[in-house]
Amino acid sequence: MQIKNIKRLTYAHKHHAFTDLCDFRGALYCCYRVASNHVSGDGVINIVTLTTNTEVKYTQRISLPSTDLRDPKLSITPKGELMLLAYARRSASSHRLGLLGENTPVIWTSQDGLSWSSPTNIGEKHWWLWRLRWHNNSAYGLAYNRSANAVHLYSGQPKQSFHRVKSNVFSLQTHNRGYPNESDMCFTDNGTAYVILRRDSDTYSAQLGVSQAPYTQWHWTDLGFYLGGPNMLKLDEQSALLAGRVLYKNKLVTAVLKIEFKSARVTPLKILPSSGDNSYPGMVRRGNTLFVSYYSAHQDQQAHIYLAELTL
Repeated sequence: MQIKNIKRLTYAHKHHAFTDLCDFRGALYCCYRVASNHVSGDGVINIVTLTTNTEVKYTQRISLPSTDLRDPKLSITPKGELMLLAYARRSASSHRLGLLGENTPVIWTSQDGLSWSSPTNIGEKHWWLWRLRWHNNSAYGLAYNRSANAVHLYSGQPKQSFHRVKSNVFSLQTHNRGYPNESDMCFTDNGTAYVILRRDSDTYSAQLGVSQAPYTQWHWTDLGFYLGGPNMLKLDEQSALLAGRVLYKNKLVTAVLKIEFKSARVTPLKILPSSGDNSYPGMVRRGNTLFVSYYSAHQDQQAHIYLAELTL
């Protein structure tokens, strides 16, 4: 895997982080959070439309009053809409104003990638739904709750009915490994689901989960290494690309890796230019070209968004 090009997408004096990338109607769309810093309560979401030579063509901004919008993710619904998912952390003033209730996952949809619907709460309050993936016209996603030390699996139609399918898909109580949180998943053609799951306790080692429909029974393999902000892109029925934050030469950097489903063998492919506050990539494949969005503080000691173009 070779890096063909890396482009910096942001320059403003703000904290830009937590990216995702989507190929919608022939254009790349990149979303990310803009805020004062990593943990500040003033996050808004930018969604940029990129030209064929990956220049920023349009920028849309999504915000909610007295709310920190975090970790935006993009997906395409079976109806061909672009769907944005984020986690809404409410401030005390938003509770007083009665704005959409407590901390909750929120979605928006767009027909054209430029104008967006009003927000809709989905999932359960205080359960951080990390990402939506679509299979057989339904959306699936894992949500975590730090105090519960667990992740639950949810599925359905996010704009209508989105329910918990399986409690404690992975948890400290059931698996004796703590703080499972961020995740991604993909589906093979025969419906097998694979999940990559970050953990931030005890050994800090990521997990690979596998399940068959209706996805109520899961088998987990400890991968033996840390992976933060995981992103997963299926290559074929036997393997997928992974991207996220890994420990490399005693530094946390953003990397692209390959995982073999059956053996759970992981092979590092490329370390992206990154250091300090970094990771949370999104991936889009076009033929033999892989686009990776991510953020890093390796320039100016400030978190900015980058788009890497790599040759598979």
